[in-house]
Amino acid sequence: LYDAVRDESGVIINLASREYAQAVEPYLASEDHWINVTFCEAAGNKLVKNTDYTVSVPKGRKAIGTYTYTIRFKGKYAGVTSKKLKLTIKPVKPTIQTPTAATKAVTVKWKKTPKAQTTGYQVMVATDKNFKKNVKKTYVKGYSKTSYKMTKLKAKTKYYVRVRTYKTVKGVKIYSDWSKIKSVKTK
Repeated sequence: LYDAVRDESGVIINLASREYAQAVEPYLASEDHWINVTFCEAAGNKLVKNTDYTVSVPKGRKAIGTYTYTIRFKGKYAGVTSKKLKLTIKPVKPTIQTPTAATKAVTVKWKKTPKAQTTGYQVMVATDKNFKKNVKKTYVKGYSKTSYKMTKLKAKTKYYVRVRTYKTVKGVKIYSDWSKIKSVKTK
């Protein structure tokens, strides 16, 4: 399964399978902190690493954060502009539990995620599955927190809830994927 990224130089970055394909996504799962990139000419001939190009690999790729890989071309490809691939390793998503209804409120519960990957959680509720209508969201600080009571909701209304982990790295919040969506009707 190849996904080709072509630019004006005629060089194609082939990103194949699970680990290659994710190189063009803004985030990588924690277990995907090693990537391999294959370069080809438009005709399909593969470029040879260390002969036609070099890759500068950033350090510390096991921690949550954003890393930049720099690809520099050389030899007969020396005129090709260097490429940068920015990859972000994101935290593990939390497992949401069945929410509890209350009068004009919902208590959202989840299983905590590893301390090293968690600064806190973002909780979101809405009256539709796409989280576009009557949306309320909040941040819950601390990795050991496992619930939050969302108040000031409409009575006797079905709400959809979800939660995600965030880790603050150098002042920037890096988010996990959202948990599964659960629903509950307020009292």
